[in-house]
Amino acid sequence: MTQTESRVSKRVRILCVIGSMGAGGSERQLIGLLSCLDRTRFEPLLYAIYGEGELLGEVPEDVPVTSFWTNRRPPRWNWPGRIHRMQVRHLADTIRQQRIDLVYDRTFQATLVAGPASRWTHTPHISTIVANPADALKTAGRFVGAKRRLLRRAYRGAAKVVTVSGDLREKAIACYGLPGEHVLALRNWIDLARIDRLAAEYSPRFTAHRFHVVVAGRLAPQKGQRVLLEAARDVAIRRRRTSLLVHLVGSGPDEPALRKYVDKTGLGEYVCFEGFQLNPYPFMRAAQLFCLPSLFEGMPNALLEAMACRVPVLAADCPTGPREALDGGRLGRLVPPDDSAALAEAMEDAILNRESWLNHVEDARRHVEESYGPGSTLPALESVFLDAAGQSVVER
Repeated sequence: MTQTESRVSKRVRILCVIGSMGAGGSERQLIGLLSCLDRTRFEPLLYAIYGEGELLGEVPEDVPVTSFWTNRRPPRWNWPGRIHRMQVRHLADTIRQQRIDLVYDRTFQATLVAGPASRWTHTPHISTIVANPADALKTAGRFVGAKRRLLRRAYRGAAKVVTVSGDLREKAIACYGLPGEHVLALRNWIDLARIDRLAAEYSPRFTAHRFHVVVAGRLAPQKGQRVLLEAARDVAIRRRRTSLLVHLVGSGPDEPALRKYVDKTGLGEYVCFEGFQLNPYPFMRAAQLFCLPSLFEGMPNALLEAMACRVPVLAADCPTGPREALDGGRLGRLVPPDDSAALAEAMEDAILNRESWLNHVEDARRHVEESYGPGSTLPALESVFLDAAGQSVVER
């Protein structure tokens, strides 16, 4: 037993904070954490600002859920910052009422609320950064400068800041001026047994004579599906590789624009919108190629999951994530981000040289098993939690 564990005589009440339980990678990681945390040492609770999302039903039964927007409407007079202050106050009240020992927030939107709420209640908190800050802040809407300052203060006040890749750690340190010893890189983990079980649940009806490319993720500009569709048009129409069939697995705000582009360019027979799939793994397993065209990522779960499903992978070499996951390109093809021509070239090569692309799938699966299994990260994260919560639990 470590010195920290000897000081922690009670289970740590840890409140996990996130924006919602939509079908994103951070939400899936949080489901895994809530499911796998050692119940002899931790008592997890969930705070979702929006108590909704496709994965809400997967929250373990023993995890209480609190939401800011439950039975609440936006105020009639909403001046800048008012809702944010209401959310911070509500989360702080929840921390006090639930006698929380540690707050764990994931994504910068959650940190904006959890950071000040933890400071108000003098509760230690751990923040996780999941995407390159310079890119993520571009999606932050209004008051980007103010949000950057709030985030910097929140991260500096955290017991520890966790990033999901080594490259992302360096970018977080540079962006927010954090001391290096304050920031820890802990990779996302993949539950291989769960993926194998779910991948075998059913088989999608993929036509035998087509070359099926699967893209799984939220349909949003930063995920790069528009770039992929431009590449698909190049491959299927200009290069006449008419066996191509792209499956877009997911939903999101960019779907109307993507559908409009497909209709306008005559791509209808080469693209299928599969919608949100609670279990996307059979699509990955059945594909001839998995593609991740993202403009930016942290550590893309979908890419790791496709590698676990033994499917050849093609990814945009965006600033953090894919290069590390693919071991510099040894385990899959990397192309420049936001480059439809390079993406088209690689997709055509996958069609013409399928056997050479298949040569890497077993090594990729083994890499995920060794480097991204639960045993590679979860024990270290639990130790971080215990270190941060130790003093709080002793004082309780």
